[in-house]
Amino acid sequence: MMLKPVLVIKDTDSTVAIRARIGEDYSEHEIQLSVMLGYYADNDLPVIENLIDLFETVIKRTINDVIPHDNLFLKYDLITDDEISKASDMEIHLIEVKADDVLFRLDGKILALKGFDSDEYSSDEPKVLKRVEKTIPTEKKMSFKEFAKQQRELENKN
Repeated sequence: MMLKPVLVIKDTDSTVAIRARIGEDYSEHEIQLSVMLGYYADNDLPVIENLIDLFETVIKRTINDVIPHDNLFLKYDLITDDEISKASDMEIHLIEVKADDVLFRLDGKILALKGFDSDEYSSDEPKVLKRVEKTIPTEKKMSFKEFAKQQRELENKN
């Protein structure tokens, strides 16, 4: 009997933990929200777009530690309180995650982050729903220092 791989997402006020497990093998990575939010604010970067990219990247890396693969397929609903560039709240509801053709069981499949810009937040605002389906190919491994340099270069071009 083949073991079913599991992807677990847990969020707190300060971290997002992502854990992939198959049998006794597992990998876990955390996103330190205060560090990332500070980095995005200091560099005047769009918060939600960058958090989504980081979330996807950390899922990819975590799963790749347990099941090396060529392509990661993610399907999720993104719910925000405004268009993405102006939103102060976001929720990601994972629907499907596959590494190549290996389907993951999802535990803790909702990531909810609120109050990025609390001055503009109103609980009466309508929600914006966007279905996202994407395949993320495996690229060469990059250190955080290299990643930060690449991001600065991209920002300087824009």
